[in-house]
Amino acid sequence: MRLFSGMAAAVGLMLLTGAQPALAQGDVPQTFVSTGEERESLVPRVGFNIGGGVSFPISDAGGRFQTGGAFQFGVTYNITKHLGVQGEYLYSGYDVQDDVLSSAGVDGDHIMQYWDLNAVFNVLPARPFGIYVLGGPGVYYRRVEITEFAGVGVVPYCDPWLYICYTTAVPVEEVLGSRSRTDFGLNVGVGVSLRLFGGPLRIYAEGRYHYIFSGNIDTAAGPRKADGQYVPLVLGLRF
Repeated sequence: MRLFSGMAAAVGLMLLTGAQPALAQGDVPQTFVSTGEERESLVPRVGFNIGGGVSFPISDAGGRFQTGGAFQFGVTYNITKHLGVQGEYLYSGYDVQDDVLSSAGVDGDHIMQYWDLNAVFNVLPARPFGIYVLGGPGVYYRRVEITEFAGVGVVPYCDPWLYICYTTAVPVEEVLGSRSRTDFGLNVGVGVSLRLFGGPLRIYAEGRYHYIFSGNIDTAAGPRKADGQYVPLVLGLRF
């Protein structure tokens, strides 16, 4: 019995010794292969993002404009799974606050657009839950227009598809003033993302701080600056 046990132990040792070269040569069951390559495939070389949300003017801009809506679109080239370069466009629109324009019948609106070039650092790449930080320089376009209600006009309305043609009354506005300018700015932000359906599609939410450097603007009181600060919060998809 002891002889049999000794022979069995010797055979087992020989099998283990013979299996080591095979394991070293890569004959490892697929279930034991590292998922590193699979994780890399979840970070596309070129990615896109599209989203929308709200934008908050703050500081001096916050005292003049109401909270607005924002639309965002971007393209990212991922140099590595951690580091990427993003080109991005955002459009946002705001109403001028009522207490700024005290005259009855006077309205104002403001738009802000930017084109940014950002560095993106993925803290947790290719995970179901991701965190990233980003920031960089950009070109910012801002326009403000002040209008006044000037009455009602009657214009003809014809639609051959509906077989109707009649006149309708529409409000008429007169532009009292309009100013636009393009300036340099910087932004920095942080975002979180969640992978959907096990692939590269992710839902993301991010917040960004933008500072726009304004040149001198001539006013009745002399040259003044109109630096802008905005904080858009966006929810969207990355793919």
